[in-house]
Amino acid sequence: MCQSINYVVNITCIRKIFSTRSQETIDVCLEMFNCLQTEQTAVIRKRKFLNKFSVINNVLYCQVFVLNAKRELESC
Repeated sequence: MCQSINYVVNITCIRKIFSTRSQETIDVCLEMFNCLQTEQTAVIRKRKFLNKFSVINNVLYCQVFVLNAKRELESC
């Protein structure tokens, strides 16, 4: 599934922006613009969210969710 998302987000968009079908051109563009794979981007954003969520001290948030966030961060 990540490959299909990556294809749509990165490759199809680059093809349309630069009006090209050349895989070599697409690879160069992705490298020049420092476009990460969709899977890598998702991992980075998830880790960032869990880091922020795990330090919340608001009593409205259930401690169970905070503990789960901390456990998941440790497993990353």
